[in-house]
Amino acid sequence: MGGSSRKAGWALLVMASVAGAARAAPLTLAVQPVLGTTATRTAFLPLARFLGQVLGRPCRVVTSPNFLAYWESMRQRPGPSFVLDAAHFTDFRLTHLHYHVLVKEPGTISYSLVVRGSEMVLGPSALIGRRVASLGIPSMGAALLDRMFPHATRRPIVVAARDAAAEFRLLAAHRVAAAMIPTPLVARKMAQGADLSVVTTTPPIPNIALSAAPGLSAAQYARLRHALLGAPASLFQALGLRRFVIAHARQYRGQDRLLKIYWGY
Repeated sequence: MGGSSRKAGWALLVMASVAGAARAAPLTLAVQPVLGTTATRTAFLPLARFLGQVLGRPCRVVTSPNFLAYWESMRQRPGPSFVLDAAHFTDFRLTHLHYHVLVKEPGTISYSLVVRGSEMVLGPSALIGRRVASLGIPSMGAALLDRMFPHATRRPIVVAARDAAAEFRLLAAHRVAAAMIPTPLVARKMAQGADLSVVTTTPPIPNIALSAAPGLSAAQYARLRHALLGAPASLFQALGLRRFVIAHARQYRGQDRLLKIYWGY
């Protein structure tokens, strides 16, 4: 009887260990591919590690080669544990995939249509029929560029770029006449000495937000939000972000209309 009891005890222990391992499956952090796969993985690894430490589970960064692949992966199940992305994607996740928005970067963000500094372009209409680089559909940049040219026969020739770095390269190599790029990246590039001229800047939209997948407890969501709001300055320096502030679903409500208007999603 003693041997049988020990065997049963070991069996229960093994089963408990397997169940614990399943519960402790690695978390994932997905980030929209503005920077490209390698740069994204490197830049946001500190955030993934921070999130993993808060919940006591390993967390890794998952990337997509372009925005179309990112969009397709967004609708797969199960989705990533955490996502840091633009307003229209955030609203889509909250509305249709039941994610919980935790925090956001402060303020708003815009996109700028830029040309080489030597070019004299007085407005977007001067770019009709010319090649303009943009992040691929259904990125925010592609949607806002499409909005600038409402007439189907009076538009630029859009050149889809894999990431913002590719847009800058296309522009510098004279392969496109202009590029639609997040304004903070344009400002950073100009501060580094790039000879660029801003044709126009879009109205501001809510800044990027970090959302968590459904399935966590209310206490876990609260713990994550509290930790992110009080994260050390070294984390934000590593991420290239100012800080996080609390985010609410109402701040993003209606932003997914860009997906519906321009691509019918």
